[in-house]
Amino acid sequence: MTSPAPTLARLQNVLAASRAGRVVATGDPAAFARLDSISKLELLLEVESTFGVELPEGRVAGLRGVTELAALIDEQRAASPAVPADPLQSWLREPLPVVRRPDWRAWPMALLVTAVRWRYRVRVQGREHLNLRAPCLVCANHSSHLDGLALLAAARPDGNRMVFAVAKDYFYRRAGWCVGAVSVVWWARGGDVAAARENLRQVAACRATGRPVVFFPEGTRSPTGELQPFREGLEFLASRLDLPVVPCWIEGAYAALPKGATWPRGGRISVSFGPALRARAGEEGFAARVRAAMLSLRSGPRA
Repeated sequence: MTSPAPTLARLQNVLAASRAGRVVATGDPAAFARLDSISKLELLLEVESTFGVELPEGRVAGLRGVTELAALIDEQRAASPAVPADPLQSWLREPLPVVRRPDWRAWPMALLVTAVRWRYRVRVQGREHLNLRAPCLVCANHSSHLDGLALLAAARPDGNRMVFAVAKDYFYRRAGWCVGAVSVVWWARGGDVAAARENLRQVAACRATGRPVVFFPEGTRSPTGELQPFREGLEFLASRLDLPVVPCWIEGAYAALPKGATWPRGGRISVSFGPALRARAGEEGFAARVRAAMLSLRSGPRA
């Protein structure tokens, strides 16, 4: 299967403009399969919007180079009607998921949050940067199961407006009782593009209702208490959904209940919020900028 030179040349320009595209452009047959789900989705969105085609993930995953991808684009253009110039907006015009709201379990959760606030004398700095009546991503470090409770304590009295992005494969199995106690969106982990698309729609649903989403960019609890490398997704969500990101640092939760511990210890917990950041057009270093802002908050109130 061959492709006209103009399509191939245009495709190479599209791939060169993104990190994921540059990985695929190396010619490694397994490059696309190794990308995480957000990178795959971002790459497919760029290609589809540029060429006005819809590319089946299964076909793309089996391609063995840029030339075959260009040929698939030509095949889809010939066989299918053009898709909207911005496929993302088409997805977001479809009925969005319903954000799960707390039920009767919100009352015992409120008592638990109050107990944590008093037990750990939770201190808050920069609360003025957190507007719970407007959509945003609250980006916090994650080192303990106490992190969510500390955030709810810091956000009172409107903490119930926070929506937590939680890993369905772990959270529902280990702490499903909490599902009705706080507002959550299920976050699907792995390399599936359909799951990444649904993650995007879940956060878009929170944006539509003016709810802030708590997002732990490390993807899991730190085993050491230090900030771990970020998983993919932060830049994509912030830029594609035009959401401000409020950096946050939680101090003391790791010392009180580290990963692997079964019973919390004493201590102090502090929660610091920084000024909201916005991704600039074409910015690839936004996650690094958020990370630096989070680390800078460690000089705030200490446990």
